Amino acid sequence: MQRHNRGLLAVDKQGNRVLFLNPETFAVEQELNAFPPRPHELLMLPQLEKAYVPIYGDGIHGDNPHPGHKVAIIDLRLRQISGFIDLSPLKAPHSGQLGRDGKVYLCCENSAVVAVIDPVSDRLEKTIQLPSHNAHRLTLSPSGRKLFTENEEDASITVVDLCEAEGRIIDNILMPGAISGIAASPKHPYLVASAADAPLLYVVDRQSHRIRQRLTLPGHQQPCQVVRFSANGERLVAIGDQEPVVTLFDDLLNPLGDIRVGNKPMDGCFSEDNRSLLIANEGDGSLSLIDLQQMKVIATPQAGTGCEVLSYFQLNPSG
Repeated sequence: MQRHNRGLLAVDKQGNRVLFLNPETFAVEQELNAFPPRPHELLMLPQLEKAYVPIYGDGIHGDNPHPGHKVAIIDLRLRQISGFIDLSPLKAPHSGQLGRDGKVYLCCENSAVVAVIDPVSDRLEKTIQLPSHNAHRLTLSPSGRKLFTENEEDASITVVDLCEAEGRIIDNILMPGAISGIAASPKHPYLVASAADAPLLYVVDRQSHRIRQRLTLPGHQQPCQVVRFSANGERLVAIGDQEPVVTLFDDLLNPLGDIRVGNKPMDGCFSEDNRSLLIANEGDGSLSLIDLQQMKVIATPQAGTGCEVLSYFQLNPSG
């Protein structure tokens, strides 16, 4: 049987399923739908030929009456659900990232902890207690030494030192207002957090933990939510929240322009060659393919009912 080494995985939150899309045509090649409500977020682990899809619950941040407690394990080679990690009694797993130590760090929002998972055995190893029940997303410094959680309405960023075995909280950065997204630059010593109460980004120094800059988003009428860097750190995208616009910046945070996209953009991913950016528009079931040289949308394929997040992946050829 032919196996695909390159692919595109999308979490269709509105359709309560996960889709394998053709990375060139965006046609659905495989659909996985045996999920509890409801899959949110996506963590790719291509070196292990798997991906994690947290089962956050049937709501959204601030209104999640039935929080989930599992993480679905997707086999990228066989393109099937290989199992679930049961994090009980932890609730509402959401944003996660792979650390330099090979462990997965995952926010469990309602339990105010970061879960530490061994992705080889798919087992929960330990938890790191947080001072907030609003930790929705996290990011790690490129060195893997520090972990930062954005604590939404608590208007703070918690800093965890991962060099200590149990993970020690070393700071709680107080922000001027609520925040809703966070991403560490892979190239420079800062992270970016999106304001939840204005179209504004905060640039925070990863060493001093101080705000060093504020970036306004004049092309946005509303606050944005997700901020995401390309893997090489050359581009940053700020994605509108309930607003069909994204803004791109270069690695020095100079604005490159605003681009109109589909209804209710949620997240996006840069291509492996960093020539394009793919935005998932949850509100209308479309994708917006952006050519980063032309700075414009060049295709708007339909994919699923309403995808929230997606990512390209590359596997080693099977022997």
